[in-house]
Amino acid sequence: MKKKGLLITIIVLIVLLILAGGAFAYIYLGTDLLKTDKELFAKYAMQLGEQENGFSPSILADYENKKKTTPYSTNGDFSVNTDILADTSTDAQMQAVSSMIEYGNNTNITFSGKVDNVNSKVEQDISINYSNAVNFPFNYKQVGDVYALASDNVATGYIAVENNNLPDLLQKFGVTDVTGVPNKIEIQEPQSLQFTDEEKTHIQQNYLLPLFNNFTDDKFSKVENADGSVSYVLSTTNVELQGYLLQMLEILRDDTTMINKINNIVAELYQDSYDETMSITAEDIDEIMNGLSEQNLKETIVQISITQQDRITNNITISSDEITINFDKQQTDSSVNYNFSFTYSDVTSDETIDIELDMSFDGLNTDNVTESITFSMGSPEVFNTSYSYNNTVSFDSNISIEDFANDVTILNNYPAEQVQPFTVQLFTKIASINQSQMQQIGFPIDTLNPMYMWIAGPNMVMAINGSISDPIEGTNM
Repeated sequence: MKKKGLLITIIVLIVLLILAGGAFAYIYLGTDLLKTDKELFAKYAMQLGEQENGFSPSILADYENKKKTTPYSTNGDFSVNTDILADTSTDAQMQAVSSMIEYGNNTNITFSGKVDNVNSKVEQDISINYSNAVNFPFNYKQVGDVYALASDNVATGYIAVENNNLPDLLQKFGVTDVTGVPNKIEIQEPQSLQFTDEEKTHIQQNYLLPLFNNFTDDKFSKVENADGSVSYVLSTTNVELQGYLLQMLEILRDDTTMINKINNIVAELYQDSYDETMSITAEDIDEIMNGLSEQNLKETIVQISITQQDRITNNITISSDEITINFDKQQTDSSVNYNFSFTYSDVTSDETIDIELDMSFDGLNTDNVTESITFSMGSPEVFNTSYSYNNTVSFDSNISIEDFANDVTILNNYPAEQVQPFTVQLFTKIASINQSQMQQIGFPIDTLNPMYMWIAGPNMVMAINGSISDPIEGTNM
């Protein structure tokens, strides 16, 4: 009996040890307990590239693929709004600019139409709206390689160009130097930007892991936020980061695999205009390293924060004395929302520039998806400008777009002797219509357009405020 009791006791102890071992494995692998802050920082940083929980989830990729394979209708708008935050009461220049900016704020573009990417067809009704009574409607249509515009206010039928033999077409418009102009513009995702598993492993083992292992455990900390999320923070300095960058460049200098990869990407991106002088060599990397080594940086603290909620990474923040970069993602079963913000503060002049991008995709698991994109930029107490795009995409396999009839004039098919005077007449007509409409809405410069203020307005405000010296240069940029 004693032996049997001892055997039972041993069996029970073994079972308990197995259960404890399993529990320990679950705690370590299935939860965040027992991991160091450094390990958790790495875990949630690596999650960014995952298909389900990363910053580019599969639900969004599926939506983009659906747009390529299923016809859909569109219905949306684009608008710009600039708020002048500086005092305009005593400055005549600022008052004049403010008045012109208001015309831009009251102008918007609306559109609706159909898209059939499988058959390379697009049809959109577009209207530039200056007021409730004054607008400029036109139609855009694409069938294959033929892109056309039409407006009853300007001409009868579509006026089109064909995306083919482009050097010859440009010469018909009077362009003399067509060096480097491709025969056809083709927008394709560069294949060289696709990385094989071997290349990813090579980058991870030779660049990322050595860099990460250089940071000691005491540089990592954990912050529990009020909303229940948890942030893992790496605190370092710009001088340390510069040293790590030099180490990576030193590795790259002797890494022919990665140098060849970079040169292949550059060659594919520039295609016809690429030449050997654009390729990167070990000597070029040496030159970059020398330039970095000569920089005498004033040491500042740099913090990189990775935040997770419910064990899903949803935020990255990089901050220093002058710069804060924030990237946030929120995801549900049917939506993905992004927010990117960049703030630069000049510690010597107290000038600040804020840039923010919001993107949301709602209804991704339905046939009616709402796309909203808002880009804003500004400076506190000076101005803030926001560019807003909204569109509803409705999938419908029954959508069809007709080919062009006999109502299209393809400029490629005509000699320069006809193309040049025709385009002059065309733009003269458009300018005349614009002048008439500007007079109707009371815009002070009838040879311009309120849409010009979408870009020029913020630059004029900054120039008057003394933030920049040349508003024209800023506008052109």
